[in-house]
Amino acid sequence: MAKFIPGIVVRLFLATATLALVLIDPVQMLSVQGGGVRAQAADGTEKAAFEAAKELGTVEAWDAFLSNYPTGFHADLARAYVKKLASEPAPAASAPAAPAPSAYPTAAGSWGGVVRNGPGQNYRKVDSLQEGDPVTLIERTDVMDNGFPWFRITYAGGGSGYQWGGILCSIGAERPDLFQTCTTAAQREEKRASAPQKCRENGGEWGGDQCWPKGHFDKQAKVNKTGLSCKELKARCSQTDRDDDCKRYLDSCTGHGDN
Repeated sequence: MAKFIPGIVVRLFLATATLALVLIDPVQMLSVQGGGVRAQAADGTEKAAFEAAKELGTVEAWDAFLSNYPTGFHADLARAYVKKLASEPAPAASAPAAPAPSAYPTAAGSWGGVVRNGPGQNYRKVDSLQEGDPVTLIERTDVMDNGFPWFRITYAGGGSGYQWGGILCSIGAERPDLFQTCTTAAQREEKRASAPQKCRENGGEWGGDQCWPKGHFDKQAKVNKTGLSCKELKARCSQTDRDDDCKRYLDSCTGHGDN
């Protein structure tokens, strides 16, 4: 009988193993399998988000990725990209766009200032223009100064030379390479006519076609050999032109208002 015991033991072991397999909960098996599928799906979504942020290549895109996936391998890479973007220098500001060559010659105006024989402050002065003088832009040079280019111009009387775009104005539509649009003659005249009143309203003193700080003429008043102030001398000279003092000292009062 002892010969049959091993066979019985084997059969019992096989039967027990089969029963154990049958009794395993099918729901638990599916749960284990589903967890692996979900992990794979999550990894795929994270990778897709990482690639999208990388394609945009902006700090905002990486911040959005990190807010959703703050840890892990991709999160470490994302922070490295953000650090790299922060260390890169900002792009240099581009110069104002130049109009097409066909835009020249074109009418413009001057705010007043020096005309030179070349495009730059180091060139010789050849003339001066007044505010409102019309000019013709012949060409724009490649020389830039404080954000504005230099232009070759012509103006009344056959004059020609170079003037900086910062003291030139456009007629009609504004241009990025010229300083604002030109004022009209009527606007300039109105500005000149109202200047003395505005000067006094702001507490200044008007004289010599310009506004001075209050008290300027009190400090600058001259007393000549006659012992008269400029104001007194002017009143005296207005009464007679035979007084030698008028001829000798009146010129010394120029630019000092009525003092």
